[in-house]
Amino acid sequence: MEANETHQAAFAVPKRNFKLAVTRNKIKRQLREAYRLNKHVLTDVNGEKFALLILYIGKDNPEFDKLNASLQVLLNKIS
Repeated sequence: MEANETHQAAFAVPKRNFKLAVTRNKIKRQLREAYRLNKHVLTDVNGEKFALLILYIGKDNPEFDKLNASLQVLLNKIS
């Protein structure tokens, strides 16, 4: 594994729960921003590189603050 490789993250929102692409894309944008703000937690892991798939399975349109807090908890559990 090369030294310049980084963690990878993918985000998915099911079409079953959100029919409009605009809504799905908005949620994915919010998830990506929350990950960007909190990914520094993962750099403390001892050189391990991994891929994450974050799947939003809720049925309601989330607020950014709630997503951000949930993602912080998730990343802290991983590291």
